[in-house]
Amino acid sequence: MDFQGFVNTFSLACAVLSVQEQSNNHCGEIRIVKANDIYREKMGVARYHDGMLYDELVPKDSKFEAFCYRSAIKKQKMHAYVKSSGINCWSDITFVPLSCSDSGLSYCAFFLETTLEPEADRLANVSFETAKQVLKASISLKNSKTLVEGISKVVSDIQEQSEATCCCILTFDKNKKTYSVLYEKLKAPKQTFMEASQNLSYDIIESWEKTLGKSNGIIIKDEVDMAEIEKENAPWVYNLRKDKIESIMLFPLHKSGEISGYIFITNFNTNKVVELKELLELMSYFLSVEISNQGIISNLETISTMDILTGVKNRSAMNLRVDNFVKGTEGIIAPFGVIFADVNGLEQVNEDSGHSYGDVLLKKAAELIKELFKKDEIYRSNGDEFVIIVPDCQKEDFDEKVNELKARSRYGSPVCLSVGSHWNEEGKKLRRSMHLADEEMYNEKARFYMEHQNLERRRR
Repeated sequence: MDFQGFVNTFSLACAVLSVQEQSNNHCGEIRIVKANDIYREKMGVARYHDGMLYDELVPKDSKFEAFCYRSAIKKQKMHAYVKSSGINCWSDITFVPLSCSDSGLSYCAFFLETTLEPEADRLANVSFETAKQVLKASISLKNSKTLVEGISKVVSDIQEQSEATCCCILTFDKNKKTYSVLYEKLKAPKQTFMEASQNLSYDIIESWEKTLGKSNGIIIKDEVDMAEIEKENAPWVYNLRKDKIESIMLFPLHKSGEISGYIFITNFNTNKVVELKELLELMSYFLSVEISNQGIISNLETISTMDILTGVKNRSAMNLRVDNFVKGTEGIIAPFGVIFADVNGLEQVNEDSGHSYGDVLLKKAAELIKELFKKDEIYRSNGDEFVIIVPDCQKEDFDEKVNELKARSRYGSPVCLSVGSHWNEEGKKLRRSMHLADEEMYNEKARFYMEHQNLERRRR
């Protein structure tokens, strides 16, 4: 067959691959026999030559080899749309079996299209079963009250579809060198992932990124694959064997371009390897987006309720808290106390030294309050005013905290505060407690400026 003439007839990147068959349902050498100019230019003309091993051009990839085996040897048409780290783009790849064979070699045509960003139409071009699973996952995520509930359903569905002993999502913290299981579903009843994987450690999880290399996932379906991975990551394979894991499919989850976690299945039905690969590739993409979006939403919620200067909650957060208390949707453990604290002399500092010095004063006030009221609710309700809600406190304890705040913020201290408070025994009428605390604080402030008439009094 004229392979060069064959590939030249196509107007997209095309190559003919030869696949060496082995007796263990794996392929041996995979070579690029011929390629058209479009393929050569896409992959790099200087690096390409006819007959080269495919992994001289791109990183070795067990998933790619599985597709080659299924197409060239099993004579199946294969398709995938995946993120290709090796060439830093999304690849729409199609394998078409060719009928010719010789000397233990089988052949397939390989077609490649690339996109810089994922395209919805291409992502949707998957098998019916995968499409059904992805649609089901999307509905679960949309209809669930929380992200945890939605992704838990998705994980359960993947575990059942793959017939795996375990489907798990875990995340890790590189700074703290810790990891945590976010979602899990195990076939064995009343068993957790941590019980089933007693030999997993943070060091092993950290090693996965290097083992991935430029691949977008790791698939171990039998002992042959296990032996290949063992060459790169012997400690991990040693632990897999200790935990009696014979097969595993693992894909990373990304956040801001960095790997933040993994989704994987263990001891799955290896007869479904290609279908499950397609499913987990897509799911890892969608879950990364969903988890990342949830993080963005959380960050936006934090920003909208946080006073950026001092790091305490802002007036909007306080108003929402009070409204929810009044409506009965959010209570405060009784008895509780309310404190109003106002920074003395802030206006004069702003006028004499500039607002940057006033900001320093506000930060000092916030640091003092946070030190004394670590577990309580702190709000910056106005330019120079802080409100503190102290839930579940006895009067003696509350008064002791108030007195300590007054003692550490008297005139001559690094920050000077006027403080008013009210202790609420019944746990009702929050607004009244706030009003009484505010009035006491205002009276304290009036006394302060009477005693220190050289300081300009705050206008109210």
